[in-house]
Amino acid sequence: MKPKQIVKKIQPYLISIFLILMAMSCGTVAEYKISYKKPEIVSKTRGLVAGISKVDLTPPPGLPLAGYSKMAETEKGFRTRIYARIFYIRKDANEPVVLIQSDLLSGSLLIHHLLAERLASKTDISFGGIVFAGTHTHSAPANFYDNNFYNEFASNKPGFDKGWTDFVLDRLTNGVEEAYKSAKPAKIASGKTAIWGLTRNRSLDAYRANKNSGFEELKPEIQYQAINPDLVMIRIDAQDKDGRYKPLGAFSTFSVHGTTVPDSNDVANADVFAYPTRILEKKIRRDFKPSWDPIHALNNSTHGDNSPDYREDMQGFIESRRIGEAIGEEAAKLFDSLQNSLSTDANLSFNTREVDLYENQKIGDAEVCDRPYVGTALTGGAEDGLTPVLNWLPFFAEGWPRWFLTGGCQGHKRIVGFKYLQPIVLPKSKFPHKLLLQSVKIADTLLLPVPFEVTKESGKRFVDEALKSSPQPIKNASVISCANGYFGYVTTPEEYTRQHYEGGHTLYGPGTQPFLQAHLADLTKNLPAAGGKESFPASWNYELDRSDRFPEAEKSEGVRELVDSPELILAEENLEKHWVFRYKDVGVSEISLHESLVSIEYKEGTSDWKELTHEGEPVDDKGVDIEVKKTSNSGKGMAVYQVRWYNPEQIAKRKYRFVIRPRVGQAKFVSPEF
Repeated sequence: MKPKQIVKKIQPYLISIFLILMAMSCGTVAEYKISYKKPEIVSKTRGLVAGISKVDLTPPPGLPLAGYSKMAETEKGFRTRIYARIFYIRKDANEPVVLIQSDLLSGSLLIHHLLAERLASKTDISFGGIVFAGTHTHSAPANFYDNNFYNEFASNKPGFDKGWTDFVLDRLTNGVEEAYKSAKPAKIASGKTAIWGLTRNRSLDAYRANKNSGFEELKPEIQYQAINPDLVMIRIDAQDKDGRYKPLGAFSTFSVHGTTVPDSNDVANADVFAYPTRILEKKIRRDFKPSWDPIHALNNSTHGDNSPDYREDMQGFIESRRIGEAIGEEAAKLFDSLQNSLSTDANLSFNTREVDLYENQKIGDAEVCDRPYVGTALTGGAEDGLTPVLNWLPFFAEGWPRWFLTGGCQGHKRIVGFKYLQPIVLPKSKFPHKLLLQSVKIADTLLLPVPFEVTKESGKRFVDEALKSSPQPIKNASVISCANGYFGYVTTPEEYTRQHYEGGHTLYGPGTQPFLQAHLADLTKNLPAAGGKESFPASWNYELDRSDRFPEAEKSEGVRELVDSPELILAEENLEKHWVFRYKDVGVSEISLHESLVSIEYKEGTSDWKELTHEGEPVDDKGVDIEVKKTSNSGKGMAVYQVRWYNPEQIAKRKYRFVIRPRVGQAKFVSPEF
């Protein structure tokens, strides 16, 4: 790369950092006061019951994408819709468990608490019984955190977005209430399978430092061995209207970074998780024909140093699909294998604790630092999203730990701006410090949700210690990463000494992993036999630097009209064949992308137009092959949108057309046939 190209590439990154630092002391503030409340509804449940819901979180065009930080793009639409999939589960009159999987970078502690506060007056759901996890896709908005640090740096534009936060909160509230109200007699089974060859360890040098790594020489094949291959699944069936038990779906975990789609992407999508979730959901609809829309809530586990094994220079939707469908096939096999293990004899329990790291840095012999610091290795980026120049610059690139004066709390970490300058630019008040930890037992499966990206070995130690401390028999156990907030990474103390990206992003120092391990073991040791335990403060106060990008309501004036007729784009390297057309429609505040917009129709000869289906499912924007993207404004509140149909059907005797569903004041619109 030529010097001018380097400057051009890194300039937006440096300008963004400068503007963020300039804006940190000015602008509007969003204030929240949340009260801890016990649920007001007393349940009279007998036996095991469960309910589900699936809510669409697809944002309007114009929100910054989170995960690749300042290297990310602002989304202009979507390729695969992003959802929240929700399970409500209760046994007898004990406290219920609510499991929320979302196609987001992570859960949000702020939204968790706001949601729990709302639900307390309407349901029997307690604060501690809610798990709000994100799959860690790098192609969804964030800017909804309880702290200014990640609101400023997780995405390509800084600031807390109240409009987006309210949107997610409202959708989740409706979804949890629906799952709660729809609960019916249920059965549960669990199991696990190993999936090899689809993921690899991206930080072998750091992993090698572990005292139990078992290798010294960095051979290529080791990257495929030093991963967590387990897909853990909880299958939940419920009684349908005909009296038969049919699957509500499954709650699963697997370890894979949500980075099959690169930082150049500009549409919201669920990344690799879009495919295994839909594959199992489709299978359930086809095989069981339930009266509800089933869900596969696939979460991330110990993905911190586990990357998807996409082919070199092939980050994108082709590889995302290949890897995701392979995961989905294995998930479907595991799901089928649990058919004969379903049982109503399944107890639920949880133990939840909120820890303020600015007040409680120690548990037993484990201790974290009294303030967080950003390491230089973080600024260079991980291999799935490298920062230009910084990724190879000495002292900023991965693998440049401190060689001396390592006895301080932050150990081998090289601190950005040094120890005394960084607090001036990033005061302690900016960082996350309210930590929500849980141990949740569903039948014979133990779940350990944490607001961290957990490396493979860190997660193994969490699980091993929790199983040792458990007074109850456990068949399967799994960490859930990126749950109930976001704190960056957690590495083992040994991995931390190598200061790869993961170690540079372990904010609270090398003691973080032992500290979390001790808490999770203690929570598991004190799990009730049934029901829940929880420890929370009486209230919370938040003041967040605000910068709204969620669109304000704007009434459109105009009618839908064609801009460009459908055109076939042939496949090329890392791009699928597709049809594309452009048309004018209502603006971003009225387009409501969280509601289905586009489908495909076909006809043969002079027959009527019919809905196109593939393997029994409609070909529409709820699948994985329709992309909707805003390309420009067109005045009077209207906008121009580009619609693409990837991997299209091609049958010679058929004609096709795009169908655009009605929106505010706009009737159904169709493209010219092609």
